[in-house]
Amino acid sequence: METTRQDFLIGLLIVCAIAIVVGALIATSGWGQHRYDIYVRVASAEGITTDTRVLVKGLEVGRVTRITPRVAAATGAISFLARLSVAESFQDGARLQLPVGTRAQIEQVNQISAAALIRLELPDTAARGRTFLQAGDTISSTRRVSPLDAMSDVAAHLSQEVEAVLHESHRTLARMQSTLGQVNETVRGITPDVEATLHNVAGTMERMNGMIARVDRAGFPDSLSATLATSHRALQRIDSLTGAAQILTAENRRDLREAVTNLTRLSRQLNHFADEMSRRPYRLLTGVKPLSQPRDTTRRADPVRDSTRP
Repeated sequence: METTRQDFLIGLLIVCAIAIVVGALIATSGWGQHRYDIYVRVASAEGITTDTRVLVKGLEVGRVTRITPRVAAATGAISFLARLSVAESFQDGARLQLPVGTRAQIEQVNQISAAALIRLELPDTAARGRTFLQAGDTISSTRRVSPLDAMSDVAAHLSQEVEAVLHESHRTLARMQSTLGQVNETVRGITPDVEATLHNVAGTMERMNGMIARVDRAGFPDSLSATLATSHRALQRIDSLTGAAQILTAENRRDLREAVTNLTRLSRQLNHFADEMSRRPYRLLTGVKPLSQPRDTTRRADPVRDSTRP
């Protein structure tokens, strides 16, 4: 009797443990929750399986239950339609309503595994009276590029740019090599002329150095300084003489006019004599006829002299 009672208690404990485990499984697996299906168009099924998680703001709200391929009749392009089983409410009973405009974003779980997950991105704007997704509706999706893929794309782009730069550098170096060849030929052609010119310049510089040395030995700088000083003193004297001459001219203007007139006549006679001698040298023996003196009508008459004339 005692043994039967112990067996009954042990069996009851085992049944309770099994019931607890089953209840936990039911609670964690979502059994008993109300769900509805929506569809997502995807360009590639890479990383998506029938158990891929569906998240809303980081919280799991559903799973992928089926993936169906689609082939376009006109173009033959292949796409996929994933069916999502989404819970109608959260665990606390709050309703989960996805507004129209919700988009699915496919992301890679980690950098090692190819498995992906689906995030439902809700619209940013919230308006009254807007409609929500119903069972059987279809939404579009985008795939976020992983950092490794982005780095590989950047590396590929950079490799193309580097290749283009290397090709351009190769062409530039080829042009530079051709230009240098032409420059070398030109330099070889003008080298003899340049050497001759430098030789002539060197000889000229030697002669100039010798000339400068002789001038320095002859005391040319000292002579030039002395000459400049003498010229300065002479200019000062000429300045003072000019002042005195102005005073003298003002006092003896009439006499100076007569002296200038006489000098003019004398210069005419001398010019006449030089002209006759240049044309007829024998005039030196026979004599030169004096030049007739024209009457100076500009001179004012002297009354005393005119009165003494017969």
